[in-house]
Amino acid sequence: MKKLVYSIIIMAFAVSGCKKGFLSELQNNPNSPTDAAASVQLVMPGAITSLTDIVTGVGYSNGYQGQAAWVGYWNYSGGYSFNQTVQEYVVTNSSPQLWDGYYGVLANINVIVQKGGADPTLKNYKDIGVILEAAAYKNLVDAYSDVPYSQALKGAGDFHPTYDKGSDIYDSLVAKLDIAIAEIQANLNNTTTIVVPGQEDVMFHGNMTDWMQLANTIKLKILVQQSAVSAKQAFIQTEAAKTQSAGYLSVDAIANPGYNSAQQGSFYSNFGVSTSGGLNGTFNYIRAGGFGVDFYKNTNDPRLGYFYCVMGAQPTDPAYYVPSGNASDYYGDYLGIQVTQPTKGSGIGPGLIKNASATQGDVFMLAAESDFVQAEAVLRGYITGNAQTLYQNGIVADYEYLGVPDAAGAAANYYGQSELTNVSWPSTPSAQISTVITQKWAALNGISCAEAWNDWRRTGFPVVPATLSPTSEQHHMPYRYYYPAEEPQTNADAWKAAGGDTIDPYNTKVFWMP
Repeated sequence: MKKLVYSIIIMAFAVSGCKKGFLSELQNNPNSPTDAAASVQLVMPGAITSLTDIVTGVGYSNGYQGQAAWVGYWNYSGGYSFNQTVQEYVVTNSSPQLWDGYYGVLANINVIVQKGGADPTLKNYKDIGVILEAAAYKNLVDAYSDVPYSQALKGAGDFHPTYDKGSDIYDSLVAKLDIAIAEIQANLNNTTTIVVPGQEDVMFHGNMTDWMQLANTIKLKILVQQSAVSAKQAFIQTEAAKTQSAGYLSVDAIANPGYNSAQQGSFYSNFGVSTSGGLNGTFNYIRAGGFGVDFYKNTNDPRLGYFYCVMGAQPTDPAYYVPSGNASDYYGDYLGIQVTQPTKGSGIGPGLIKNASATQGDVFMLAAESDFVQAEAVLRGYITGNAQTLYQNGIVADYEYLGVPDAAGAAANYYGQSELTNVSWPSTPSAQISTVITQKWAALNGISCAEAWNDWRRTGFPVVPATLSPTSEQHHMPYRYYYPAEEPQTNADAWKAAGGDTIDPYNTKVFWMP
């Protein structure tokens, strides 16, 4: 397994005149910072934004873009060559991949955890690092199941780390998050001896309550993700009950270090307006998915005009940002079909590309997702609460994020359609679960493709049609990724011990799958 060195954004500085010792100072290359110079304050912004870039995961070459098509959100334009790998569920040991991206940013996060843990005044930084670490490792487990963990990130100390069981990693992350939550709670009012992060916290700007509740929500997600694992039900019940005292994420977790037209965030730089005023390169390549378009049409959902744009529209035109009330203005191909040209199909919509100023940040987690996770946890008996209220709150929060006018009223009209399955609140518990998962999918379109893939793998919802490509050899989405090609080359014994030579991504399941 590769261990990537951490990188730091070095601010420009000016030197005027010469002073004694300037020649000796030149030996410290600012482009190759020493470990001593890598303070937690310097490392944190890059760690947060880099991890969010991977979690957002919809850039041209990122490892989650394929899922956006698999789960029915997106497709590809007929103006480009047929994307066989995505259209036919092709998985290889080179694509899609998330391995190096996650382990690279984990090396940075490890600096925050280690240095923050070594200084009692920097406990907040250490705890933020633990929260980021938990999110990264959870996502690695979700894609690969068993991965290097306890022996990872040691560099020269261990070039051949063993793979830990995914279930064991999940348990360890729960324990680490418990400690982080408890420490943040204990130090919320202790600003005299514990440093509160400032502008380097590009997610919550030093609001440690938000960090605590994000940690609590990640913990609940880890527990709910294992709902099909019968042997862990007692553990899940006990640990989930602990989460209720700290509260859950109630604001959108968005990373934004100050993006603008010259320095754009990951999502906008792929799909928005370029620095020269034209289109960024991926906008015309990515088109609406037919399954997603039809779902919003068939449920009379105004989000249709926010997740997708009017056919032929693009964000360089002010009219792009005005959704149409006419459902016939939106169209997308189903997976396996890639014929619709950009001018005859819908692209990514104005709820995702917020405006032409390029100031929008990248989503780490929406409050809407938190609501849906809580709703499912209530339905499964893991926590107490009103599942229907949480479900409805999730829809409202999603409408608010997208910018739907009168979000609460529009959402109430939507989920009040009593005749619509997977929209109105059903009476039976099994239908309630499927409704929550389906609406969670509907809320995270282009925002958290991995979460939709995870939910389909563990629950079967939403019921997404298989690819229509007549030459596809597979009849369902992959269950997992292959380990990357570098692992059998550089860490062969550990790779083989983890079953790397026997993996079948269409039949080998991640540990939490039923």
